[in-house]
Amino acid sequence: MKKVPLFLALSLLSFVFAQENLIRIKLPLDSTGMLIATPNRSEMPVQKLGLSSNRQLNLAELSAKDTASFETYTRRLALVQDSINAMQKEIDNSKKRTASQMPALEPKDEYEKQAEFEERKARRERELGERMIRDYKPYAERLAELEKAKKKIEDNRSALYCTVEINTNPTASIFLNNEEIGTSPAKYDRVVPGNTVIKFQKDNYEPWDTTLILQPAQKLKLSVTLEEKSIFSKEGELNFPKIIARDTTVQGYLLRMERVKARMKQADDEIKIILENFGKVYPPLEPKKPEETEQDFEQRQLIWRDEGIRQVGVLKYKHEAYTNQLVRTLKTLENNIIATESQLIVETPPNAHITLGAYDVEKEIFEFEVQDTAKTKSPFIFVGILGIPRDTAKAMNRSIDGFLIGVSYLNYPFVFKDSSFNLAMKDLAISRKAIPLKLEGGFKPLNRFELMEGYGKWRIHVDSLLSGTLKTNSCLDLDYVIGKKRCEGDGLPTTATAEPYNKPESSDGLSWRGWTRIVTFSAAAIFGTVAIMRHLDAVDYTNKANKETKKMISDPTNSEYPTWEKNRERYKDRSIESSDSKVNFSIGAGVFAVAGALTFVF
Repeated sequence: MKKVPLFLALSLLSFVFAQENLIRIKLPLDSTGMLIATPNRSEMPVQKLGLSSNRQLNLAELSAKDTASFETYTRRLALVQDSINAMQKEIDNSKKRTASQMPALEPKDEYEKQAEFEERKARRERELGERMIRDYKPYAERLAELEKAKKKIEDNRSALYCTVEINTNPTASIFLNNEEIGTSPAKYDRVVPGNTVIKFQKDNYEPWDTTLILQPAQKLKLSVTLEEKSIFSKEGELNFPKIIARDTTVQGYLLRMERVKARMKQADDEIKIILENFGKVYPPLEPKKPEETEQDFEQRQLIWRDEGIRQVGVLKYKHEAYTNQLVRTLKTLENNIIATESQLIVETPPNAHITLGAYDVEKEIFEFEVQDTAKTKSPFIFVGILGIPRDTAKAMNRSIDGFLIGVSYLNYPFVFKDSSFNLAMKDLAISRKAIPLKLEGGFKPLNRFELMEGYGKWRIHVDSLLSGTLKTNSCLDLDYVIGKKRCEGDGLPTTATAEPYNKPESSDGLSWRGWTRIVTFSAAAIFGTVAIMRHLDAVDYTNKANKETKKMISDPTNSEYPTWEKNRERYKDRSIESSDSKVNFSIGAGVFAVAGALTFVF
């Protein structure tokens, strides 16, 4: 029974294989009958780049927009580009293999026509091209997929480039990571996120650099004012951003102020030496040349003299501008000291002694006193009234259990000899069982300190801080120090309003002031003349109008009466027009005269 099914299966299998037209296996063959080698896509070469195997890349995952990391997309691009390079190499190798497997073209013999040979040659080339296309087609398809994925990854990464817009005053060369990329102003739309060192350089100006920490897709505007190179020595130069930083104590600010004052004295001494030695370094006037006329030599001498005066003026201006910057630095440091002294320190005195005096049942208040005079560092006495409801006061029965005291004082201790005391008390708060209580009153002076040396001066300063008479000015910052802005109550010029020393007027020609005076005073004279002429016209027309009026009065029945009346009205209108024109020209003459006069002041 078991052998029958096996016999039937074997018989059926034999019958199937006996039918050669029933099953056909189609192999890839060329026209000569040679087998075409078709590459396995899973065996296509890719660069591993750390992969554990030579497996194909998952292009869907690599081209997905699934991160905000610029570096991640860059690594993906490198991976895909490596595979593209490998695929292009395989295409070239495939073409070479196909060409090597193709039978060589037999040479033309003496019995073959040239046209027949050319046709045979073209047929071979067509067949070679078809074989090559068939052989590298899988690689080309994969290459197209890789190129498409690369484009998607590049688009994903492009959205993460940063934009940096740069403006400098004055125009300067721009360096990005020590590579010069252009001049300001400029805008760069494809800056790689991350840490980027940017630097600006210009002759006769101090270089400026910083490290930008750019986030993906960040847009940044950078405006920088470059500082002219100082005429003073680098030794003792101040780092203004650091020296005005609020990062130290009052004593630290005082030390910085001493450094600023020392630098100011150093600059004063150096400018004296620079001016004394100017005559030695300024190029001397060349002697009169034989072919030079006396007038040309005098002209050159005047130019040489005026240029020297101008350069001396520039040196003085730079010294004055630098001195003003140091003065503004001192003001800012003084402001920092006030800000530090105004800081409030809060503490809870554990040994404070509370005394409850008489209770006013109508107002529901206790007379109240709290003191901690035993404490050597922060002693105080506070006297006032304490609001407590009547029921609570009755239940307390003058017990001070559950009371908690908190005091706040300024960060400006009174220093006597080698000891300091926190006496600048500002506020006192009191609570009972975590419930704040209403309190009114004030701190009393401590008699034992009033006779100590320096207490009176210290007390005046403290009262100014507590009352707000002495307070910080938020305007005093780095922009103020370097002269980019002016603060209220400050008479020092900014770098924007201060003008450098201009070239003096010389006798060889008119300066801008001279030309301005000629133009303004000439215009004033012309306008004044026209105004006088208009005045005379107005008087003449008024007289004519009066004559016509007299005719009308003396002979009202005369047939010429309408003509006299018409003439009178015309003369009156012209008189009014002339008077108005006179006023306008008079105002114009006055404006030009004032403008000319101002050139003598400014």
